[in-house]
Amino acid sequence: MPDVSVSKDALIKVKTALNEYNIDISGFSARVEKQYSDISKSAEDELKKISQQIEETKDKINQLKTKINQLSEKISRMTSEINSAERNLEIMQNQMTMNQNNANQLKEQIAELEKMASETDDAETRANIQEKINQLRIQLFQVEAEINRLKNEIIELQARIPQLEREIKEANADKAKCEDDLQAAERLLDRLINKQERMKTAFAKLNENMETILTASKSFETQATSKTEQNVGNIDKCISAIDEYLNSNL
Repeated sequence: MPDVSVSKDALIKVKTALNEYNIDISGFSARVEKQYSDISKSAEDELKKISQQIEETKDKINQLKTKINQLSEKISRMTSEINSAERNLEIMQNQMTMNQNNANQLKEQIAELEKMASETDDAETRANIQEKINQLRIQLFQVEAEINRLKNEIIELQARIPQLEREIKEANADKAKCEDDLQAAERLLDRLINKQERMKTAFAKLNENMETILTASKSFETQATSKTEQNVGNIDKCISAIDEYLNSNL
């Protein structure tokens, strides 16, 4: 009865294959779910990364806007200071001219009085003239002190104006760079937000599809396992029947 033995051996091989298949299929849905979990975590990590980049870019934009405002205020203050310095410089130069003219007049008056004093023989007259000379010299001293004060202030203003102009030039260059950086950061923010929205949409679609896949994989695993077990059971019955047949013919 070689044919019967061959049939039994074939059935045993099929049973073995089915059992191996059952082992392979067992946990199929769990593996699918694990892969989905890994994919989901990776997507969530990427979303968190983009969210962090968005917040960092927003902070940078706010910092740049603050710096631009500060530079604008600084430029405005320095421009006002230059305008004020130029007005004060003109006023001081006019005052300087007036005081110099006044000093020249006082010097001329003193020289005339000194000449009169040297030409008079009357002691009282000479004393009166000397008193006027002393008063004029006090006035001259005060005028010359004011001239020196104005000179020093004019020198300071003349040095301050070009210094302010240099600082304004530097501030304008810094402001222009900040404005370029701001535009670049705003463009980056737009791209990141668009990317974030696309990822959220894709992630939502992924979740929806994966739920369908998980449901299908669980159904497939259940049905495949059940069918395999049923087939294995049927093969066992066949093998038993063959064994009974072989035993009955001994």
